Amino acid sequence: MLEFYGVAAALAAGALLLLLLPHWRRRDMSGESHLDWLLIRRQELAEEPAETQQQLELDAELRLLDEGVVGSADSTEVGTASHPTRWLSAVVVMVVLLLPTLLYWQLGALEDLRITRALENLEGSSPEAFDALIRDIEARSSARPGNVEYLSLLGEYYTAQNNHLLALETYEALLEQFPQSPELLARAAQAEYLSGERTLSAQARTRAEAALAIDPGQRSALGTLGIAAFEASDYALAVQYWERLLITENPGTPGYQMLSRILAEARQRGGLEAGENVSPGGPVSESVGVDVLVSAPSGAAVTGTVFVLARPAGSEQRMPVAVVRRDATDLPLKVRLDDDSSMAGQKVSTLAALDIEVQVSPSGQPGLDNAAWWAGAESVSASESAAISLELAPRTP
Repeated sequence: MLEFYGVAAALAAGALLLLLLPHWRRRDMSGESHLDWLLIRRQELAEEPAETQQQLELDAELRLLDEGVVGSADSTEVGTASHPTRWLSAVVVMVVLLLPTLLYWQLGALEDLRITRALENLEGSSPEAFDALIRDIEARSSARPGNVEYLSLLGEYYTAQNNHLLALETYEALLEQFPQSPELLARAAQAEYLSGERTLSAQARTRAEAALAIDPGQRSALGTLGIAAFEASDYALAVQYWERLLITENPGTPGYQMLSRILAEARQRGGLEAGENVSPGGPVSESVGVDVLVSAPSGAAVTGTVFVLARPAGSEQRMPVAVVRRDATDLPLKVRLDDDSSMAGQKVSTLAALDIEVQVSPSGQPGLDNAAWWAGAESVSASESAAISLELAPRTP
């Protein structure tokens, strides 16, 4: 609000200066204007002969006419030349003052500014004040249906309030502007699933799968598809989605512990065995895959989360076929990459060869850009007895 009044005051001061400046610059002395010059010239010609005086005066008037000065000089007194542009200055002043103000009100910028200030000072506000702010945002969103910020705020608010039908409408409005956003696709799928009595419609499934096609680690999509599979008693599929979701969680966090519990429940209900975690020096798995022994250089202080990934040999896509996640405190460690650790539904046993990569992320976030240590091997053949050893090396950005 203060910014608005400050800008308005500045505009008013500028307009006033524009209007008054010509008056301040006027002088009472002769010779200021062309007409003043003509009158002085007439006084000088008074001493000349009549014929010469008439000719020189005509020349002076023609000069003024040539320079764009019109009007009769006979009725003009020295120092009081007219200013026909005063009315134009007044019009300019009115435009300068009124046009920005009208635009400001028409576009609702003042209301947007008020909402922004309220959001910045939201901490510590009462529930009543928060509800009033949401109503204001709803009103402004209706007036400006394409405003992304308002729609995003309302989508999060409706989701938090379990008003999934309104959340779905909001995310669908956002999808009209950003149809390829994996987050919006996943949130719309989640809202539709929860608003439809926890039934995954064909549209919701398509949106969730499209989100994963764009971002294989999209958490909302993985969670929605996993819950839908679990409630449909497709426990193997639920385990597949939730194992991919588990990789995005840091070990030991509440989220990691919760996902581990529901994964165990899904495996128990489906009669599934957990993926085998082979300890260093342990036996080789009998499934088709690769045992990977990961070690760190002697004396190296390696901390964070270890990701062991397998991709199709020579593939340019970064989406791994299989991933195993461990804590760096387990180093040296041995893991098995096989069909039990599959992420994307493509089985390790169907691939002729694999590219193996090990990343150690201090922050716990997957991705090569987050890795401080790295190791890899190319074109490794998978079999029941395949095994490789990799030693980590520091990775420089």
